[in-house]
Amino acid sequence: MFGLWKYFRRRHLQRKPVPDHWIDGVTEYLPIFPYFSQPEASRFLAHLKILMWEKLWIGAKGFDLDEHTRLIIASQGARMARGLPLSVFDKLSEFVIYEEDFVHPEDELPGPVFGEAHPFGTVILSWPAVLQGVRFPCMGCNTVLHELAHILDLSSGYFDGTPILHRGRDYTVWGVVFQKYYDAMRERPEESFLDLYGAADESEFFAVATEAFFDLPDIFADEAPDLFGEMRRYFRIDPQIIPCHCESHEPPEDGEYEEVGRPFLMTRDPLDNPFF
Repeated sequence: MFGLWKYFRRRHLQRKPVPDHWIDGVTEYLPIFPYFSQPEASRFLAHLKILMWEKLWIGAKGFDLDEHTRLIIASQGARMARGLPLSVFDKLSEFVIYEEDFVHPEDELPGPVFGEAHPFGTVILSWPAVLQGVRFPCMGCNTVLHELAHILDLSSGYFDGTPILHRGRDYTVWGVVFQKYYDAMRERPEESFLDLYGAADESEFFAVATEAFFDLPDIFADEAPDLFGEMRRYFRIDPQIIPCHCESHEPPEDGEYEEVGRPFLMTRDPLDNPFF
């Protein structure tokens, strides 16, 4: 009965027109949107409606979570899901957004947390981290893509680095290719083009690979063509490069980012990574 109610509710929402001001907001923070094909744009907007209207949005500690803020986050999710079924984020129930980076007081060495995804369907995001990922795509570090990749991963029932693939025969090649690059990262981290946070476990590897697939597709395709091919087969899109408007691709002066050849990668706390 619940499934039937959800079906009719979603169908009703999909019939509602997209507000005109949404398009302006999406284009501002996702400049590749006007270049989507008509079918691709339609699928993008269908996912955008689901994320904006079906999911619960909570501003943590009194954060004023306005529509523009929600639109920036939801557009990143629709961007990554535009080649996938509309049910792909059904395990996602709510977004919780902090105005600043947050910490876990119970941690022995508490440090800033940019985002989290929980098995019960909650995604927690730091608003400054969201903005950094959107404004500086050349870093290849996008908190929204990272945490929603965990939700896709969870579609199979576990955080194990393998979402539900489209065909049963896809799992064999996926497992071989992902294992090859995951093992290589752990054995020879200095040679990896991906964020080394992916060496923590298979789930984190899939999440950082998702970030790179969407933000650094040219580098990804050159460095790991077979891994790129598996990601492309899963997401069913060809990711476009988003122009970065930071000055000469220089990292911010506050020292929060470090240069690692190209691209610039956000420094994640190695204490959070059991590989180190």
